[in-house]
Amino acid sequence: MNGIEKVRVGALPIWGWGLVCSVLIWALYVLTLAPTTGFWDTSEYIATAHILGLPHPPGNPLFVVLGRVWSVMLGWTGLSVAARINLLGATLSAAASFFWFLAVARVVAHYMKDSREVLIASIAAVLIGATAFTVWSQSNLNEKVYTVSLFVVALVSYLALRWKDECDTPRGNRLLLLIALALGLGAANHTMSILPVPALVVFVLWHRWRTALKPAVMAGGIVLYLAGFAVQLLFVPIRSAQNPIIDEADPECASIWEAITPMRVTDRFDNERLAVKCRPLALSLIRDQYGKPPLGERQAPLGAQVANYWQYFDWQWARPLPAGPRAASSMLFLFLALVGLWTHLKGDRKTFAYTGTLLFTLTGLLIYYLNFRYGYSLNPEVTDLTLHEVRERDYFHIIGFQLWGLYAGLGLVMLWRQVGDALAGSETAEHGMLGAGHRKAAPILAIALIPLFANYARADRTGDWAARDWAFNILQSVEPYGVLFTNGDNDTFPLWYLQEVEGIRRDVTVVVHSYLGTPWYPKQIRELTRPCAPGVDPSDSPTTVVCQRPFDAENAVGPYVGMDPTPPTRSIIALDDDQIDNLQQGFVVERDTVFTVTEGVNARVRPGVVYYPDIMVFHIIQQAFGDRPVYFAATAPPVYSKWGLQPHLVRHGLAFKVVEGPIEETEDRRNLEGIMPTSTGTPDWVDRARTNELLWDVFLVDYLETWDEWPEPSTQSSIPTQYYVAYLTLGLADQVLGDTAAAARAYSRAERMLDLSDIGMQ
Repeated sequence: MNGIEKVRVGALPIWGWGLVCSVLIWALYVLTLAPTTGFWDTSEYIATAHILGLPHPPGNPLFVVLGRVWSVMLGWTGLSVAARINLLGATLSAAASFFWFLAVARVVAHYMKDSREVLIASIAAVLIGATAFTVWSQSNLNEKVYTVSLFVVALVSYLALRWKDECDTPRGNRLLLLIALALGLGAANHTMSILPVPALVVFVLWHRWRTALKPAVMAGGIVLYLAGFAVQLLFVPIRSAQNPIIDEADPECASIWEAITPMRVTDRFDNERLAVKCRPLALSLIRDQYGKPPLGERQAPLGAQVANYWQYFDWQWARPLPAGPRAASSMLFLFLALVGLWTHLKGDRKTFAYTGTLLFTLTGLLIYYLNFRYGYSLNPEVTDLTLHEVRERDYFHIIGFQLWGLYAGLGLVMLWRQVGDALAGSETAEHGMLGAGHRKAAPILAIALIPLFANYARADRTGDWAARDWAFNILQSVEPYGVLFTNGDNDTFPLWYLQEVEGIRRDVTVVVHSYLGTPWYPKQIRELTRPCAPGVDPSDSPTTVVCQRPFDAENAVGPYVGMDPTPPTRSIIALDDDQIDNLQQGFVVERDTVFTVTEGVNARVRPGVVYYPDIMVFHIIQQAFGDRPVYFAATAPPVYSKWGLQPHLVRHGLAFKVVEGPIEETEDRRNLEGIMPTSTGTPDWVDRARTNELLWDVFLVDYLETWDEWPEPSTQSSIPTQYYVAYLTLGLADQVLGDTAAAARAYSRAERMLDLSDIGMQ
């Protein structure tokens, strides 16, 4: 129905009620907003938005620019940068709910006769959709770029439904052009934004295909789409050329012409894909760094992938409930959604052509396209962890889950309507009027509140400082100018956030093992650790790579207070570009092959192949040793164990320092071999004095004692376990030295950390 948004229902028009609902949803997200950063990609995106850096391919430039502008605009609020970016996610998601509200109103107005019923259906739909667990938890902690895509898809969907009612007018043509621009901008955020394209194609061809094929409309649409996507093709290489601190894939181009010239490129699987002439930018666009196989090569059986989707669907409506009641809730909302789908199909097939195709794209097609490995927490019989996803991936389905919620709301209203009709009498039901019977049946609508109340405790992010403080605790475990090897996302991205956003411990060089195998990352690390020339101050350009950043003695904590360390005299990588590019990709070693790292550090390698990233680790240790301290994060056993460095590692809090041997025991430096449980899999040496000071006087961890559960399932087995091992190690060292009171205190904290981990819950 054209113009339904302007129809007044009570005190406000429909669009006014939509605005009220979106503001209330926004308030809910703000009420449960995360105060700081989170695990996984949250820190990477907050940091890159703050410094206009480039996150992992394809770089997501629309989010980076939007996040920076938003953060600057909210500077007056006094909120932290992280809170501002989280607020951006909440605002975009609430705005998406506004457009979904208007879209639902347009759909149901075709088969609901009473404007009050249209209003109730719109409210119920967006309430359930907005409080679905994944939608909610992504909206109050901006973990990724998906709330931007959620907004784009909601906007495009509403514009498409408006176009259907105005397709024979000049305004209809303008709506198609606006959709093309929105899709182009959305594509510069994430490919998720263009998921409505199949539905748009079906919808337009179903209704007015001749309109879409008009030369002016087609040409204008292509131009506007490319204008929007130009953010991707222009901002990324231009900013990369300025060498921001975070410049993943280094997608720099020799000229703008190369950045915008289409060309087919060959990926690592020898498949030709459309990209651009500039090869670094092309490889970033096709995400070649991640090496995902063609769709024909399934990473897990399709049945397992569907089961993984159902697992995530089952989380949406009552996440914290036990499996049985949660499954019952999921079946209820699935039933309501199917009722909503059937009602829509019968009531208006023209608009169903769009939303039905969109839902199919967001479920069946997306499951097939994503081609996930076995679910992170599913198929325990598959014991090889490399065959599983490294984390839960429910966020990829955020738009689909919201759409399922919208349809569940429509089904709920239809159920209420039928019960109300039965109570109202034949005359009222026949004329589609709401009456006393419908008021009596109104309690049925309370079902829409189930996700709100059931998910609240689990979705609430207030008071969650765990990721930010985890980064603080790791960085403070490292001495000034230290090199810190990390393994992957969760022991890297929060560190980037703390360094680039809060300016804490920028002197520490974080070396990401998983990136060392790329041709660009070692070169960036080399430049970032070069000694500064006389008169050069890296703080003059804090967002770009200049030279080694200094130790901040004024804000030093714990063991580093009063220290005046000597800045390093050389970069941690001594290779030039050609040497890095031509470094051998790997070599085979025999059993117990020994390599001399330094005079007092030997690396004993297990039989097998030593690959490029590990060769770079060896080179960095050799180059840095004697000039700056070298550490491995406690979460990086695969990195240090490859070279058999455990006999040379001494625990300092949440990191292990490389120490020349032979290491001798002192009162504080203890060897816990035979005492440390082998199940921990950690080196046996511990610096008791340093670790004691860090764990009790420096680390920000006390509040975790008050937590009943660890809120993030994909880190529950790692982060609290690392705390557990650190306190357990300290307790063992205290016990060896006869300090039973200190040991008991450390053991108590260790047990509390173990309780928070899923290991402790088994």
